[in-house]
Amino acid sequence: MRTILSAEEAAREIGCTPQKVRERMKRKLWDLGRAIPPDKTGKGTWTYEIMQYKLDKFLGREGGD
Repeated sequence: MRTILSAEEAAREIGCTPQKVRERMKRKLWDLGRAIPPDKTGKGTWTYEIMQYKLDKFLGREGGD
């Protein structure tokens, strides 16, 4: 199992759109990992690193410590 997921993968598991995942992470409403701003990545876009264990905890799954 992968430990870092994309917004698309997380959205599929949550049952929402990837954009909703990105916006909620950016506004710090959902703590699923890291939302890294463009000035930190040097890419010109936000980057999202969603941690599997945080997603599991968010979804109320066992082992989401």
